[in-house]
Amino acid sequence: MMKQETQTKKRNRDGEKGAAMVMALMISFLLLIASAGLLLESSLNSQNVTDATSEQQAYNAAESGIQSAVNVLRGNVAPFPLLDATKPASDIANRISFVKALRLTTSNIAGDTSTAPRLSRWMGYSGTCNARIVIGANGCSVANGHGFAVTISDPDNTGSIVTYNTSGRFFESDSGSPSQKTWGSGANTIRVQYVPVAVNDLNVTAGAAVTNFGTFVLTRSGTGATIPAFARFEINISMTRPYIANRVIRGYIETNTSPANPPKIIFDAQTFTMQGSVMTLGFSWGLPANVAVPGPPQRYGYEALMSFGDNVVAGTVTSPEPVRLLIRSTGFGPRGSEKRLEAIVQKDSFNGLTAPATLTLVGPPSTTSPATTFMFNPGSSNVTVYSGDDVVTTDIIPPIGTTNPTNLDTVEDSVSGQPPHPFNGTIIGSPSDISGELPQWMQNPLNLDSTIQQLANVARSSGRFYPSGVQPPNFGNNATGQGITFCDGNCTFGGQGGGILVVTGKLTLNGNFHFNGLIIVTGQAGVDRSGGGNGTIQGNIVISPYVGSRVEDTVTPSATASFLSPQYNLSGGGNSTVVYNSQTVNNGLIAVSNYVLGVVEK
Repeated sequence: MMKQETQTKKRNRDGEKGAAMVMALMISFLLLIASAGLLLESSLNSQNVTDATSEQQAYNAAESGIQSAVNVLRGNVAPFPLLDATKPASDIANRISFVKALRLTTSNIAGDTSTAPRLSRWMGYSGTCNARIVIGANGCSVANGHGFAVTISDPDNTGSIVTYNTSGRFFESDSGSPSQKTWGSGANTIRVQYVPVAVNDLNVTAGAAVTNFGTFVLTRSGTGATIPAFARFEINISMTRPYIANRVIRGYIETNTSPANPPKIIFDAQTFTMQGSVMTLGFSWGLPANVAVPGPPQRYGYEALMSFGDNVVAGTVTSPEPVRLLIRSTGFGPRGSEKRLEAIVQKDSFNGLTAPATLTLVGPPSTTSPATTFMFNPGSSNVTVYSGDDVVTTDIIPPIGTTNPTNLDTVEDSVSGQPPHPFNGTIIGSPSDISGELPQWMQNPLNLDSTIQQLANVARSSGRFYPSGVQPPNFGNNATGQGITFCDGNCTFGGQGGGILVVTGKLTLNGNFHFNGLIIVTGQAGVDRSGGGNGTIQGNIVISPYVGSRVEDTVTPSATASFLSPQYNLSGGGNSTVVYNSQTVNNGLIAVSNYVLGVVEK
């Protein structure tokens, strides 16, 4: 068989040369794009992470700004330079307040061109770093720098407008005319009439405004009359804007030198403070001056010679103290990052725990259930002092205050040397009925009990709450006037202490004691001291007993509950000085003050 060969014709592929290279290049290009995308994504993610870190650092810086401002408002920083270089940094003139934080001249350093208060006098702003406070060592570096800037404002617009009205009375007035007093008879008399005033929308934006507090109209008929004794008067100032509050200006119409001559007038003080607003008497008639009139009681006051006709009680009123501040803080971080935070800071939990008298005795002359009777024994030592003359301001408040005329009569009899508890010491100022000036927290047992419960909670959180039968190991800081001590029951105090002391039982003062701040006693047995020793209290004492005062009691006061009769018994021959000091009272409030209500990011 013949072998047959089959010849296969080969295909010409010359035109396909280089296709593999093209395909390889295309695949390589796709891989290159994918790699570039991956690199770009990684880079962007890295940048996003870096930006997020920068923003967090700016947020932290803004928080630092709020904390730094709060630290200033709590009085932990002195201004530089001092507001009053003649006084130490610890003096009230150089201590921060909400009003000073808001006022450009006291909040900001001289030469600061900012139109907003920003505490540059109290915090170290950098002059070369876009007006910020630098944090850390990187200075103004945009890439790495940290810092913050704050501004302060009043969210309630408190310090712009004040509205008030006045009313007046004489203690021994003409029948049917409480604002008028007449001496003499028939055609020959001298009459003083107080004419009230209503002041609406007084603009105190500049810090203070000129105003008046009513008018004394002095009239002589015939040959006049002799004024045989000092005549006590009161001018009640009722503020209705921005707060509702009362303040009483007290004084005397003095005796005259002859029936035809006008008398002098003396006010208990030249300045009076209400809700942080300082009212200063500054009338031009009679060449007024601060003087001391021999007692007893020793009267320190603002005295002037009256004239027949109108005697306008002129003066000035300053901005009231806000109860809240708004802090705006801008934080700066690396890479130009910024964060803005806002915080509301409340002055204190109680809008002040002030008292209208150095020794404030709240309660009636007697009660039946339980049976109590007002007890007032100021001590028999001739070196005992009760003073309403404020240690740190020109205010003079009543050294002893009661909430009804009967108890006031008992106090006045005692301080004038009458039995059963004749007083031989010194009274600076005039004991007064302060019932019209009681702050809200002191107006009834229900309000007071609410305040006591809040103070107990603060004391618990500070480890300073001591149940019945447990004696505190110490009573706060005497030097700074700070701290809180809560005795839920009877308590004995000797040695040194300061801040706020609450005793819901009986407070026994023992031996040598020295306290700077506010003492509140709500127990039925009040305050008792016997024996010798030297005692000094600078601040306020409030004795306001009521049933169910102990926190651990199951009984709480009802809405109709009344106070019991206050008890104050200082027997023995020890020295005692009780003097008003507004600064130690304010220092005590630090334990419950300047707390941040909330923070929001803007």
